[in-house]
Amino acid sequence: MLLTIISLVTLFFVIGPSSAQTAVTSTVFNSIVRYTAFSSAAYGDTCANPPSGSSVVQYFNDNPTDTQATLFRDDSAREVIIAFRGTSSPKDLDTDLDFLLVPLSATGTKCASCNVHQGFQEAYLSIASSVVSAIQSQLSSHSGYTLTVTGHSLGAGIAAIGTSSLIGQGLAVSNTYTFGEPRNGDANWATYIESQISNSNYYRVTHANDGVPQIPPTVLNYVHHGTEYWESGNSTNSASTTYNCGTDSTTCNAGQDPGEDPINGSHLTYSNTVIGSSLFIPACGAVFPS
Repeated sequence: MLLTIISLVTLFFVIGPSSAQTAVTSTVFNSIVRYTAFSSAAYGDTCANPPSGSSVVQYFNDNPTDTQATLFRDDSAREVIIAFRGTSSPKDLDTDLDFLLVPLSATGTKCASCNVHQGFQEAYLSIASSVVSAIQSQLSSHSGYTLTVTGHSLGAGIAAIGTSSLIGQGLAVSNTYTFGEPRNGDANWATYIESQISNSNYYRVTHANDGVPQIPPTVLNYVHHGTEYWESGNSTNSASTTYNCGTDSTTCNAGQDPGEDPINGSHLTYSNTVIGSSLFIPACGAVFPS
């Protein structure tokens, strides 16, 4: 009898999490592909052919930290998109490594017990005023347009804090899509941001064995927030290979071995395209030579 109980418990933990993984719809996957492109385009100092027929409203760059972002407007979708750039320079790497947990202080946020990644918060604050002003201007002059926040890698960590800050300042964030988002705060922070934006509107996309979502480690009191959407294949992903894994799965990306370097091939490609390059950006119209 005892062996039977042990077997059933083991079966639950082996099969249970896997059965909880649900393949996404084509609509969700197409949206993930769409914002992969905007996150990729943010790596360019300029973007000659912005994604989805959109236009660039403004580029943002803080020289001391080298924090960058791009504000796009898609008139056909009636949408404004702010995309934060990922790691692309030694200064960005300094930001990544500045992982001390410090009190949340971004403008508009109100959580005295929340602690977040110091580097990500300082990076966001370095361009926050200009970003907020530009978004406010666009939304006031384009009635009925929605606001989406996105970013990859470092840009995803900044996008998380930016989402909270923008909402706290009265700017309605319709959706946030992040790619390869590292952990960026403690449990109180996770609870707070999930109270600001529903998990159904926060898409934390991971890919195969991308190691960046697995850092900073939980031993440093970092946790994830937002629903994970895992592109499980190394390449040629589709709706059928992309799973809704819930908010803190241990069997999707977190269950994969990233190898010695968290910034691996899976981190640099999402939705079957290059995302982490400032030299070759398909999302801005770059094509491989034939």
